[in-house]
Amino acid sequence: MDDAVPAGRLVFWTPTAPAAAWADDPRGPALVHEHHVRGAAARGLRHVDPAWIGVSFGVGRAARHRIGSALTDWLRRHEHLRSRLEPARGRCLRRTLPASAVTLHQEDIGDFADGASVRRQIEAFFDRSAGPLDWPHVVFATVEGAGGATVFAGADHGIADGCTLAMIPGQIRDALAGRAAHAPGPTYLDFGAEERNLVGRLPPGPEHADQWRALLGTAHGRAPAFPLPLGVPEAPVAQCSAYRWLLDGPAAARFADASRAGGGTTAAGLLACLALAVADAAGEPHLSAVGLADTRPDRWRGAPGWFVGLHPVQIPAHPGAAFADTLALAAAELRRRPPGPGSSLPHISRMLRREVHPRFVVSYLDVRRVVGTPPRPEDRMLRSRIHGAAEVYVWLTRSERGVHLSMRFPDTGVARAGVERFVRAVARAVAGAVADAVPLLA
Repeated sequence: MDDAVPAGRLVFWTPTAPAAAWADDPRGPALVHEHHVRGAAARGLRHVDPAWIGVSFGVGRAARHRIGSALTDWLRRHEHLRSRLEPARGRCLRRTLPASAVTLHQEDIGDFADGASVRRQIEAFFDRSAGPLDWPHVVFATVEGAGGATVFAGADHGIADGCTLAMIPGQIRDALAGRAAHAPGPTYLDFGAEERNLVGRLPPGPEHADQWRALLGTAHGRAPAFPLPLGVPEAPVAQCSAYRWLLDGPAAARFADASRAGGGTTAAGLLACLALAVADAAGEPHLSAVGLADTRPDRWRGAPGWFVGLHPVQIPAHPGAAFADTLALAAAELRRRPPGPGSSLPHISRMLRREVHPRFVVSYLDVRRVVGTPPRPEDRMLRSRIHGAAEVYVWLTRSERGVHLSMRFPDTGVARAGVERFVRAVARAVAGAVADAVPLLA
């Protein structure tokens, strides 16, 4: 959580419910959530590192009791957030609370004169409170400062994805304004059962498996690694972050025009720029990575949950290649690998009969497309400080403000230098695409 945090009065909010209110729920869990929980249970509570994601957003000069009521209303409207999985032999059992059983416990932590102290307090609270094995899986903090109240939501990453985070600010603001309605449609709990049925009916054809085997073949049977040195062994080490605005709003619109003119999308254009950056910074002839994609079926567009699929990404490029040529290859790659029910990590591992451990991961999210009120430019997505192996994650986010790049990578001098070199190459490729763009006629 590296973004600036305001000073002020800090309050923690923890969902609670009577033990007797929990009821057995026969719905089977989503494959990736079950995998997440069973993996944490196998490691044991003492060995599960914090791995939450979150969002922070301002709500103006709202009274504390009104914020508490809005947060409670939001929790009660989404049954996925008032449910838990309990690991058992060979499976996970689901238990769920009725909406009326959920309340929020308020803990007034006190006044803090500097934002750094507030940040440390919130991080520690999320670290110990938002985990995969205990309920609740999502907790809140508020800071009452000179400019009004700021809400921080932290959730175990197994129950929320980027789209979910992007929906939260608008939904809480709507609740504060009295505009909230009951969440329509099926929930993530319904999706889990349907996903299992869909995966069970997938054709046994080898095409999808062959695509994964081709990707793993580039790294001797393992998921591909970041193409520049990281200076770390395979053992987990502390990870750090890098952030950069690649494009402001008008430039992002020109980049989107250039991508459409070349037969692609903004996502394809950005993947093309990553491929050009790999060729430029590392001299590699391909962008080889694991891609993350939103796999929400239309019926679940407004449901919180973890609707993320993994896809093999291989895009050829060479130093000095034209953006338009690489864009065409990236667009073809995206069309060849549509998201679907067979793209969860546990399903892929079973399909390949080996555990897949992603090492170089790329993701794109357009938060303007989320259901409901999109986040505001000042809203911030957050993530915990974690330990990881030789992993590099790249998140590209499109918003009204432009295109933002965020990365996490091993906290070593070698990795910092390599990531800085890579980010500069990405920025050059994106700027070049915008500079060469021909404006589309209205």
